[in-house]
Amino acid sequence: MDSISSAFRSQYIAALLMLRNSIIACPETVWNDSSYGNRFWHVSYHVLYFTALYLSPSLQESNLWEKCRKTYQALSKWESEPDYDPEQNIPYTKEEILDFIEFIQLRLEVAFDEVPMYSPSGFPWISFNKLQLHIYNLRHLQHHIGQLTERIKQTTGKGIAWVGKG
Repeated sequence: MDSISSAFRSQYIAALLMLRNSIIACPETVWNDSSYGNRFWHVSYHVLYFTALYLSPSLQESNLWEKCRKTYQALSKWESEPDYDPEQNIPYTKEEILDFIEFIQLRLEVAFDEVPMYSPSGFPWISFNKLQLHIYNLRHLQHHIGQLTERIKQTTGKGIAWVGKG
């Protein structure tokens, strides 16, 4: 399993580097712009929250960043949280989001040693094992990185370089 864990760690690091590069390249005028629907900072926070959550052993043993704010991970209103309105969120700064990335990078040092790959996901809404959860988590991370890099390209005309491995 060490080679699988090493491969996953490398791909998480690569994806997080792409997200980091996107955040750094994001013009200030785009950071909190609502014209795309969800704001750049909010999509960044959302994907980092779930990346950190799914790198945790389980829902009960969540290892989340200390600056996480209740319900901010949701990109839209929730039926279970009727008072939550993402339009009322106080934006995270670029520096804070970059700190969140560093938090996750440190988690990668131990995350693969905490629970075997063929164990249950640890999350009641995810029916597959940890191995598939890591694939799912990376797909989610890269999906949002793609959205954010496209915003930068549309705004600045410059793309974000692909990072193949970490």
